[in-house]
Amino acid sequence: MSRIIIIISLLSVGFFSIAGGLHFLDRRKHHVLVIGAGSEGGEAYAMASAIARLAEKYDPLIDIIVAETGGSGQNNRMLQQNLLQLATIQADTKAGPDTRLITMLYPDAYQVLVREGVGINSISDLKGKTMALPSKSSGQYRSFFFLAEHYGLSAQDINVVTMSSKASEWALSQGAVDGVFRVRAPGNMALRNMIEKGGVKLLPIYHSEALRLDQPAIREGEIPAGSYQGFPAVPAVDLPSPTVQRLLVSTKNVDKDLIERVTRLIYENRRELSDFSPLAGFLADPSDLGQSALPIHAGASKYYERDNPSFLQENVEIFAFYVTILAGLVSLLFQLNNRKMKGRVDAYNRELIEIYNSAILDEAPVRGHYRNLMMDVFARVLKDSEQGNLSATGFEFLSFAWDELNDAIIDIVDERHTRRGTRKGKGKRI
Repeated sequence: MSRIIIIISLLSVGFFSIAGGLHFLDRRKHHVLVIGAGSEGGEAYAMASAIARLAEKYDPLIDIIVAETGGSGQNNRMLQQNLLQLATIQADTKAGPDTRLITMLYPDAYQVLVREGVGINSISDLKGKTMALPSKSSGQYRSFFFLAEHYGLSAQDINVVTMSSKASEWALSQGAVDGVFRVRAPGNMALRNMIEKGGVKLLPIYHSEALRLDQPAIREGEIPAGSYQGFPAVPAVDLPSPTVQRLLVSTKNVDKDLIERVTRLIYENRRELSDFSPLAGFLADPSDLGQSALPIHAGASKYYERDNPSFLQENVEIFAFYVTILAGLVSLLFQLNNRKMKGRVDAYNRELIEIYNSAILDEAPVRGHYRNLMMDVFARVLKDSEQGNLSATGFEFLSFAWDELNDAIIDIVDERHTRRGTRKGKGKRI
């Protein structure tokens, strides 16, 4: 049993040594993560670029490549196809089953910017008008029709043209479109450029709580007065508007240690992150992440729960009790095993003495007979020793006893042969 315990201990030490070595080597390995960040010039792209800079500075073994994409919808598809390892998406985007949340970056607001003097004062007034929207692959495109449907408008009621932010800015200034829809953070630079050209206004969007009944990711929010211009203030008053969180996501297939390092990078360098992207000030507190319908990535959870007591720490008294019991059981097993080994030694010793006594009482002992008896005992002792059923001390004791009794039996056999006049030569050892 002691031999088995030693083998198990050595295997355990070897296993943990190898596991620890592999973990260390993996952390020293260079990793490349591609993040889908929407259009260049957008807030999400700026945030992703800031995270990439932090990685380059503080964790150079992680190379984060920022990829320009068509928006949340495309990001989600590329994420599921393993073409991206990280992505920014609107919280109201339909995510794949393997999508996992890392953090909430900042709130985006539904924003409708329209030309003045065209009779548009509410969402319902968009009927028959021409609206510039982002690409169909974007989450914003779906968000617009979700909003329009709530106000009783269908795709046939609105003339929709998909175009980039730059093209939308030109089209709005030239009167080629009546309005622009974006899901962007208040103060968005592209919308600011459109507003600075004049002749446009932002619409209030009501019914956020009603919209939330169909899309739980929506929150009641507002576009603060003066978000785009201080004097005269644009908007002039706080405008009600639905908001959705911009999320940083991954998939459950991306290594949790990598995601833990990315999460640590973001939260432990928030001040520096804010220098690159002021919206970093809106990073969600980890305790608020439960508001999202998406499950949190195991790697992000590992970082968020770093200060929480582990299961072992929480149950230290119970574990201490069981360890004490286990130690007692192991000690008892050792004692029982030692007793068992001692019992074997005593049994073999009695058997050797019985053979010796039998030789003494035998008036005509046959050497071959007693040699076979002694060799049979020796073979069984040797086998028990090899199988760990005898301790080294017990084996040495039996070896000594066997030698002594073997010599004594030879002397008895030789003496009897001499007495009977049958001895033909000097006795030989068996």
